[in-house]
Amino acid sequence: MNRAELDAIELMLRDLNTRHDEIRHRAAFRGCTRELLSLQQELVKYLMAKREGLSGRSGGV
Repeated sequence: MNRAELDAIELMLRDLNTRHDEIRHRAAFRGCTRELLSLQQELVKYLMAKREGLSGRSGGV
């Protein structure tokens, strides 16, 4: 198990769950707010599954 990889996943999940008003404003201007939020949800699910897989291989963190 790579602790650095787990730490990076945790940081990315925190970032994805942070409200980034500038990016949301740009998405609204470009008409892709729904797609942006959908992609964000997809990335969160992927990272959570990857985190669980890494944690499972190590016997838990």
